[in-house]
Amino acid sequence: MATIFLFVDKPTFIGDLLKTNYLQYLSAKYKVILFTRNIDSETAIAEGYYQSPDVTYVKYKFRNKWLFDLTKILRFSCIREFDHLATAKLYRHRRGQNRDNTLLRIMSRPLANILTSRFFYRLELSLLRGSGDFRNYCQSYKPSLIITATPGLNNVDAEAIMLAKKCGIKSVSVDCNWDGLTTRVSRVRPADYFIAWHEPMRQEAITIHRYNPDRVFVSGPIRFDHHFAEFDKIPSRAEFLVSKGLNPANKTVLYTNKKGYSFDEDSLRRVIDLRSNGLIPYVNIFIRAHPLSKRDRFGEFHGLKDLYLEQPPEIMSGDDLLNLRYSLLYSDVNINHCSTVSLEAILLDKPVINYWEPVLRVPEHDHYRPVVDSGAVRLVKDNDGDMIKAINDFLADPSLDRNKRLGLAQLLFPFRDGLSYKRSVDFLETIIGAN
Repeated sequence: MATIFLFVDKPTFIGDLLKTNYLQYLSAKYKVILFTRNIDSETAIAEGYYQSPDVTYVKYKFRNKWLFDLTKILRFSCIREFDHLATAKLYRHRRGQNRDNTLLRIMSRPLANILTSRFFYRLELSLLRGSGDFRNYCQSYKPSLIITATPGLNNVDAEAIMLAKKCGIKSVSVDCNWDGLTTRVSRVRPADYFIAWHEPMRQEAITIHRYNPDRVFVSGPIRFDHHFAEFDKIPSRAEFLVSKGLNPANKTVLYTNKKGYSFDEDSLRRVIDLRSNGLIPYVNIFIRAHPLSKRDRFGEFHGLKDLYLEQPPEIMSGDDLLNLRYSLLYSDVNINHCSTVSLEAILLDKPVINYWEPVLRVPEHDHYRPVVDSGAVRLVKDNDGDMIKAINDFLADPSLDRNKRLGLAQLLFPFRDGLSYKRSVDFLETIIGAN
């Protein structure tokens, strides 16, 4: 049985890879050595992580944070090869008031042909501090492959990919966020292989980051597999809403937010005011906070009639993902700020309203353009009249824009079998066989 090193760091990726079927299926085919900063074998048992003789949890100390924190600034300011991307322009505009970034950008202009993403990759590789522990693990287990969630978008993944490079071990990124290749475009350190959610992401890897097309595979998003799973019993709409303290006789607006921007509170207040003033029907308001939101966020709305506030855990289990599915399934309209939840709502054929804000301008981002261009969501700017019309239209006729939602779902979710985790793992055989 071949051995694979799996590096997982951020809560989202821990949930995707360790709280779904992914790890179980991976360890049925390979011996897995799982490296994290916070989970050892005892913690794994105590917190209910998957247990198998073929899974070893290693609490691992990463050593190169200083390097990647430094090059993060330099990459953002000096790399110009991605300036044609709308997302890169918007991020630069938003951070243009940063004096240090502006100065670095001006100073680096004559060296634009030299200071490329590949230059910084080689620089990081040359300055990378080796890890005796890592080499010892390599000598002990002789891994055939190293897996990271992302192509080096965070420090842990970057270090793992580069250590793999130094040790002559192939690497593959299996769980990149929907927007990772464009919103953090200058921080990509390509692994040898890349597994994408869908064809648009595959094309981003090829055209923006110059991946060989033969090394980019589409599996579907692992985190959405639960939408297609079969269960013996699911709660009815009435049962689910009552469990949240909401009235099943009312229609329900589900409000989901981003991690930490005040415009979410402002937008939510507007919706609550519209309900209070009778400008939209009297609806349940279901607030589902972002898992990484501050625990006391939205506290001002506690106690309002027919309003429920839910705070999911940072690391979402299978039950938490199912709860999200039911939240979308039994709501009549979803309102969010151009988040991944839009895709899940569209997948379930639920009307989506995206509210515009002038700072992030997400509808203009490269990864979000297919959504906007499809017409599958209603984009509402800072105008109560537009919000009123969108909510009232969808509550009166939820079939509005259905064909557009179905068309976008077909593009972004070509697989509807709940087996993205299996395709992702099965692709590894191609890599290991090539080695």
